[in-house]
Amino acid sequence: MTDNVYTSDVTVDQATTAQLAESIRLREERIADSIDELVGRIHPKVLATRAVNKAKSEVVEEDGSPKPEIIALGAGAVLGIAALIVGLSGRKRG
Repeated sequence: MTDNVYTSDVTVDQATTAQLAESIRLREERIADSIDELVGRIHPKVLATRAVNKAKSEVVEEDGSPKPEIIALGAGAVLGIAALIVGLSGRKRG
């Protein structure tokens, strides 16, 4: 028989007090590790870094140069806004 109830074939009815205590300790340790990992994943700094990295990957190529489609989209937006301003300023008010 092994002392590790958590990973053995020992049933609770057959386990000694020491085996049960060790099983509880191991489970608590695993739960604590899982909680630490989850807290690390949702820490605000980690989330902010992840968001910045995702935004960067949408705009910048891996070599650091801007993506051409993003430049074209930005230029198109500027031209569209300029055309709208010119179009609205030329209308007669009446």
